[in-house]
Amino acid sequence: MTSLDFGLVTRMRRAGSDARPMRIGRSVRNFLVTSDPEALINICRLVTALFAVLAIYLDPTDPASFLVESQVILGLYMVLSLLLVVFPLRKSLDSPIHLLVHLIDAVILGCLAFFSDELTSPFFSFLPFILLSMTLRWGLRGAVMGAAVLQVVLVIIGVPDLANGGPPELNVFIMRATYFMVAAVMLGYFGAYREHHRQRLTQLAHWPFDAITGDRLSWLRGLFNHAAGVMGDPGLLVVWRDQEEDIGSVAYWLKGDLRLTDVRGAAFWSQHDPEPPTPDLDRGGMVAVIDAEVAGIFRDLPELAAEVRTPFKYICSAAFSSVRYRGRVFVIDPACHPEECGSLTEIIAMRFRSELGRLALMQQTTETARAEERVRLARDLHDSILQDLTAASLKLKLIAKSVSKEPKANVVDVNTLVFNLQQRIRRYVDEQCAVHQQYDEAPLYQALPGLIELLRQQWDCRIEATLDPPNLEVPKSMQHEIMQLVSEATANAVRHGKATQVRIELVRADRGVELEISDNGSGMAADVEPKRPLSLCARVTELKGNLTIRAASPGLSLRIALPLGQAAR
Repeated sequence: MTSLDFGLVTRMRRAGSDARPMRIGRSVRNFLVTSDPEALINICRLVTALFAVLAIYLDPTDPASFLVESQVILGLYMVLSLLLVVFPLRKSLDSPIHLLVHLIDAVILGCLAFFSDELTSPFFSFLPFILLSMTLRWGLRGAVMGAAVLQVVLVIIGVPDLANGGPPELNVFIMRATYFMVAAVMLGYFGAYREHHRQRLTQLAHWPFDAITGDRLSWLRGLFNHAAGVMGDPGLLVVWRDQEEDIGSVAYWLKGDLRLTDVRGAAFWSQHDPEPPTPDLDRGGMVAVIDAEVAGIFRDLPELAAEVRTPFKYICSAAFSSVRYRGRVFVIDPACHPEECGSLTEIIAMRFRSELGRLALMQQTTETARAEERVRLARDLHDSILQDLTAASLKLKLIAKSVSKEPKANVVDVNTLVFNLQQRIRRYVDEQCAVHQQYDEAPLYQALPGLIELLRQQWDCRIEATLDPPNLEVPKSMQHEIMQLVSEATANAVRHGKATQVRIELVRADRGVELEISDNGSGMAADVEPKRPLSLCARVTELKGNLTIRAASPGLSLRIALPLGQAAR
């Protein structure tokens, strides 16, 4: 056998010898975890009584003065313990009826200690059984009640002993009282931890799985609120991006406030791609990387720049990845231990992964339904209104040929309007039928002049339009929405404001398009709240945009900010 083979065999043997204690420890742990707590308490009581009987049988000198009484009490306790093992109380583990049984335990064990050397009695070693069993039943409350019961027993037994024995017994009394209190505090910690852990598991099990209704911000606010409740209301930072495109979102939750930012562009994601940190970093290096990443995200986003000054005590992080998104959850200053925080953060990260995937699927389903509805509407327009307009245009042409010169000009104007309207509807039908092209870029600078010319004829007013940049292009779906906004705003300016001049400015912004429409109409008084046009507001809200109305000199000015791409969907 070569040295390499010998080393391999040695490592395999060592691994086997290390794995054997681990399997034994795992088996013992599983046995204890799956055991019935009520049966465990009853069996331990029976074992306590058996060993007490054995101790008196082997060494009956200690309770010599009350040997008969001790034997009678032990016999009764033995019978009680055996009955509780064979016929356990069919009550819940934390039922108050068990308090009576433990009080009987305290009375019997206290009497045995009183009959056998009082403070120095060997039966004092059995009294912590009451504290352990009550903590197992009621957690922190059980530890407090058990400590109180033991202190009462200690006082009842110790006061006569101190009165008869004097100062030499005082040190025993103090040490036993201190032992019971310290044991109660430490067991209370485990009881409180178990109860808190159970509550967190209950919260995780009741994670909200409602239908995704309303806007995305309200839906995310519910998710963050529940996740923060599980982790003790810390700060939560979740970063996720598309697997194929340089688009994504950053959401920050702190004290009930959620700030959601949609981010486009390779510059941000090249610096903050939510990939897991390098696995070969040590614990200190990992913490430094996570802290630097969170501070960098805050610093690079204007909406969160103020948070970079916040000192971080501890940040726990977990990554997630799905078919559509990859991301990372940062829990800032959680109210739990680091070991527990790591497991909870991974659970929350997996939950965010599934919820974001569900949101993407529902958005895709909604977009498909909308696209099908647009196709159906376009087909209905083609088969009804468009055909009626075509027939009306033909009749107007026949009328124009049979009337005199002056009415003929009016008929021709009406026919031109009908013809232009017919062309607009036909273009709309063609665009909506090409559903797969709705996100393709469309030259707005080519489509807008035709609309401006039609609006001039329709409303008999002067309209000027400027584009920045002049060759502005937007997605086809957004082009249609912009045309509808311009048409509706112009109609409102002429009909309600008696405007004779309308100015339209379209500017490409960092994350969308800004549209400003101003007129020279009657405007509004300075101290009057502007009346918001319902149709325009509804359309802007559906596009996730923002509408601002302000007084101009003269007239009104509408400023509409529309997001593009991922933010608009």
